[in-house]
Amino acid sequence: MRFRRRDVLVSLGALTAGAIASCRDLSKSESGKASVTAKPVSSNTGRVKLIVGQQDNALQETVAASGVLEGLPFDLQWAVIPGPAAQLAALYSKAIDVGLVGDSTLIVEQGNAKFEWTQETAPIQNVAYRKNPDPAYRSTITAVRNSANIKTLADLRGKKWVSNFGGINYFMYVLSRIEAGLKVTDINYIQLVDGAAAGSAFKAGRADVFSGSVGTIKEALDSGEAQILLHAEDLGMFAGGAFTARTDVIRDPDKSKALAEFFERVRKHYDWYGKNLDTVEKIYIEKRKQKPKLAKYFAAQSFAAFFPVNDDLLKRNQNLADRLFQAGEIAKKIDVSVHNTRKFNSATVPSA
Repeated sequence: MRFRRRDVLVSLGALTAGAIASCRDLSKSESGKASVTAKPVSSNTGRVKLIVGQQDNALQETVAASGVLEGLPFDLQWAVIPGPAAQLAALYSKAIDVGLVGDSTLIVEQGNAKFEWTQETAPIQNVAYRKNPDPAYRSTITAVRNSANIKTLADLRGKKWVSNFGGINYFMYVLSRIEAGLKVTDINYIQLVDGAAAGSAFKAGRADVFSGSVGTIKEALDSGEAQILLHAEDLGMFAGGAFTARTDVIRDPDKSKALAEFFERVRKHYDWYGKNLDTVEKIYIEKRKQKPKLAKYFAAQSFAAFFPVNDDLLKRNQNLADRLFQAGEIAKKIDVSVHNTRKFNSATVPSA
């Protein structure tokens, strides 16, 4: 099944409208420690409320387990909303305050926007970047099924290629295709609603080529059914995740202060994470229902560190945006600094 971006966003109305209902309030357990037991949302606390979108529950579970949320001075809610397109729809509809997408998502979003984004008019901005710093866990790839007999980039012509719209996976597909010197008409492109759906289609043999996360198709890679053709870093990508917030949230003094503290606590959580991989593996097994072998991989792969929004990162993203424009993949030439802010660098990377 194929999805156009417009169809995806239109179909998300019910999802974003119900996002609040799927959020979890942080409450105090009898032991006094923070818990994530679901309860009705209260609007009478008099405290700032921050709603954080995520594409799965991994970060929520490990942050809660680390204990860094004790004494939180604001109300934190999590909303699981799969797929970058859904995260964007939730941001635009104000169902969430901040979402988690790919670091390149807003390049495509700004590049195809119907109005000109400026520092004053940009509706959303990237406020923090994160990535596993270990090169052994480069996670965004273009892979091929061995049965498709694809040895070089030139062999991609005419093949069935699956990915999902929005975010780093889509960016990986586009840049891989550009690197191969191919247009959309040179391949059979299958666009699905999220990375999990794309990975399932690839593993089921319904596509020859896949662009997305290693973890989504790891079993096919481990079994020898597939192999990696390109890593995102081979194409000049930062290849990490980005927290994207609404501009009105960034400009609101109380919300902004809460967001900075959220990042400080998530950063401390990663310090705990790296020292407690056994505990994280159990979380992936018990909370995410993964098999032990996959849980071990994902526990290590999902470790991350924050990276500052700085000149080097913006230069890298500007180069990618320019390549997309030159190839006709986005409608206009853009300035990536417009959809980035350095306001939270001191919370994510104090040394920066």
